[in-house]
Amino acid sequence: MRVPSARVRLTTAAAAVVVAGGLSSTAMTYHGSGSPTPASGSSVVKASVFTPQLKEIGQVNLSALAKSQHLTQVTRHLQGARLSRAEIRAAASRFREADNAILSHRPKGTAGGAPDAATTALSTQNVKGEFGFSALGGVQQASTTGGVDLEPPDQGLCAGGGYVMEFVNNALAIYDAHGSQLLAPTAATAAFLQPSTAFMSDPRCYYDAPTKRWFYQEFIVGTVSSSGQVLTPSTQFEAVSNTADPTGSYTVFSWDTTDVGRANCPCFGDYDNLGADGNGIYVTTNEFGLVSGFNGVVMYAVSKQQLETAAATGILPVVFAYRIPSDALGQAYLIAPTSTPPGAKFAPNTEYFVESDSNLNADRYLMVYALHNTAQLGTPAPPKLQRTEIASESYAFPPDATQEPGLRPLGTAYQDPAGGLQADFNAEMEPTYVGGQVYAELDTATASGNDAVDWFIIQPKWTDGVLTAAVAHQGRVAVKGASLLYPYTAVDSSGVGYLLFSLSGPHNYPSPAYVTYNTLGPTGPVIEATQGAVPEDSFTCYAAFVGPNYGGCRWGDYSMGAVSNGRVFMATEMVPQGYRDTLTNWGTYVWSAPPPPVAP
Repeated sequence: MRVPSARVRLTTAAAAVVVAGGLSSTAMTYHGSGSPTPASGSSVVKASVFTPQLKEIGQVNLSALAKSQHLTQVTRHLQGARLSRAEIRAAASRFREADNAILSHRPKGTAGGAPDAATTALSTQNVKGEFGFSALGGVQQASTTGGVDLEPPDQGLCAGGGYVMEFVNNALAIYDAHGSQLLAPTAATAAFLQPSTAFMSDPRCYYDAPTKRWFYQEFIVGTVSSSGQVLTPSTQFEAVSNTADPTGSYTVFSWDTTDVGRANCPCFGDYDNLGADGNGIYVTTNEFGLVSGFNGVVMYAVSKQQLETAAATGILPVVFAYRIPSDALGQAYLIAPTSTPPGAKFAPNTEYFVESDSNLNADRYLMVYALHNTAQLGTPAPPKLQRTEIASESYAFPPDATQEPGLRPLGTAYQDPAGGLQADFNAEMEPTYVGGQVYAELDTATASGNDAVDWFIIQPKWTDGVLTAAVAHQGRVAVKGASLLYPYTAVDSSGVGYLLFSLSGPHNYPSPAYVTYNTLGPTGPVIEATQGAVPEDSFTCYAAFVGPNYGGCRWGDYSMGAVSNGRVFMATEMVPQGYRDTLTNWGTYVWSAPPPPVAP
């Protein structure tokens, strides 16, 4: 099966040797602009709208599910011990399910070079009141799947009501605000009432503060025969809690994304971003052919109220799907919906989306979309979609990041280290709407050869029903001699919080990091929340496991943040001490801090 995609997403099965381990606790510069860039006029998007059938799959209780799972974990404490060549070869012989046909989406041209970036200091002095804990890692992930190792560790995080949910790859766990585990790592397949053999991808979760309901989602990639006949359909799943307790019962829904009959299809919906406003839940996907081809973006919108009450009423809401093959940036690619932090007002009857340009090596424009009159989601009439193009600071396709040399048992055995950490691509994901503005961010290359973060505070405006927008503030965060990977902007109802990311460089093991963010943008030094212990040394770093045409360690696809009970929660990938099975050593870190003061 050849599955072209926007980035290399490699999945591998291996019989895992699991080790229990802990993490010891212990960053880029910005330059801001206060003058909005000129706004462009908007246009109504002439998107083809269709209505895939929403299905109710059934009920699942996460607590009961976790108690019923009897998973065998073979433990072995490496703690620096080197694997023998025989052990590595034995593990490699069990490595049999590698989706190495999903190709990297490379830009088709250039619009200029990588931008210059001033740098800021790197600090290990945490924000006062910061607290963190080691969360899901490759070991825990494998324990829920019978020993299947997966990379990269896609990060889903949401928080509310004193709970923190982390959803990484195919494992879901729930903690209290202090890191005590309330729900043991649970298999995603079971959480969606699917067979254990289902290949699920791109976890997301969301806590809706006004209704006190929890949402989590993933999709499965369908399969086709050699003649192109659909063997199993591609499916998007959405689970909605029946109460305010995230460890309790959920109703699981789904809709088919195979899109049989459309050009380049049968297809699947990749990169299922999740957003919400006061009226709806929004899922956007990149539609790729299961054999070949790319069709742009499909945007799904469904009534939030009807979705939350469907289990009780038996009335399934309509799912409106908008096909968006292209826009002013070229082929439409990853149009990300906004969400709004607790205590802040949703955009009036509107859901906003942001898109950056991943068609070119470099660009300086963004697209802002708006689904207007979302109260119509509870009716048979789809809301109207508008979009506008805005100028921004420049950004460029990011290179792989380096990491500090250190102990690499797999590399010692194979003498074949593949190099740095893949930085993915310059796509904007999971923006935030608060206080009438949209907060967005993306990875960018810099002239120095490292990766930095571009950030944007966008001001949308409506005049006589017509959408315009402009960048009110923007800037770039960079650290000298290090790269920043997979950023996310986590702000509260006042528009203050933190810009978070992974940090890695020749003098830094992969680590979680963040910088203070106020209503004018980032300020102060970049802070390592805790320091990584060793280099990334998982199977995707080595041609011996993934083939000669693939290089660079797969490092996440996104980070995540959430606000709850007066604290800003953050999560991203790192390499902790002791989280090691035969083929992976990645972990994740969840930390929180009080929000900073509002800018004067």
